[in-house]
Amino acid sequence: MRDEFEKMLEQLEAGKFVYVEPSSVMLEFNEYMASRGYSVARLEVVRVQGGSRTGRTFEYDFLANAGPGYEEEWQIFLDPQRSAANIRDIVRRASSEGGEYQYLVWAEVPPSKG
Repeated sequence: MRDEFEKMLEQLEAGKFVYVEPSSVMLEFNEYMASRGYSVARLEVVRVQGGSRTGRTFEYDFLANAGPGYEEEWQIFLDPQRSAANIRDIVRRASSEGGEYQYLVWAEVPPSKG
C-alpha cells in the first residue's frame, strides 16, 4: 500500500486530486499523509452504494482557505495532526450512515505558521 500512497502523493504534489475508496483505505491514507506532513485542503465525499441515496454527500465535504468565514477550517489545515483527526471524524460519521463512499482528496504540506 505504501507504494500506492507514494504515487497518490505525487499526484497531489502536481496539484491534482486523488480518488480514494473504500473508507478503510481513506483512513489509512489519511494517517500516511499526516505522517508525511500533509493536510487535507479539500475533501469531497460521494456515496457510491447503499444508504438512503447515492451521490455527493455535501454535509461531509471539507474546504480550507484563508478567506473570511473559513477561519476554523484554515486552522485545521495548518496542523497535519489536526487535519488527520478532522478527516477521521468525517470518514467515521459518513460510514456510520452505512453505504460505501468515495473520497476526492486535495492535500498539501501547509505553509509554515511562523
